[in-house]
Amino acid sequence: MLKNKLQKVFSLFFLLATFNMLNIAYAATAQSTTDPNLSNAIVTQQILQKAQANNNWKFAFVTGKHEQVVFMNVSPMTNPKNEIGIETHPFDQVILIVEGNGKAILNGQQASMVSTGDMIFIPQGVQHNVINLNTDKPLKLISFYSATDIPPHAVYKTKADQPQD
Repeated sequence: MLKNKLQKVFSLFFLLATFNMLNIAYAATAQSTTDPNLSNAIVTQQILQKAQANNNWKFAFVTGKHEQVVFMNVSPMTNPKNEIGIETHPFDQVILIVEGNGKAILNGQQASMVSTGDMIFIPQGVQHNVINLNTDKPLKLISFYSATDIPPHAVYKTKADQPQD
């Protein structure tokens, strides 16, 4: 029980720190404003809006030396299987659901329903999949990688367009 609470607190802290990093990175490319608090709120909203507007399978929004933020659109139009697909990474990953409903499967057994506003923390080496439960609406998410996963500025319209690892 305590372990679950600590994981939730850590995940929330990680998410807030990541949003802060995004605010700083995005603000550097956006026009400045005289009220920094207003800028942060607008920047965060713009990031969510951009993720919701993404119609590509993957879009590398921000890439740093050791981290990456990728927008994803999981739908029959981007992947006929309507899922991310089973994968494992040698780095931590956090997924924020920005639109839709799905099912997260961790280690092949822990299935959890996820929807807009939910976050999934995936430690390195954990096999995972996220499945869109709706064939009529996309499942849109932001994936925060603690390493780079795809080339900077990469845009893959469908899963088939992405090179195989």
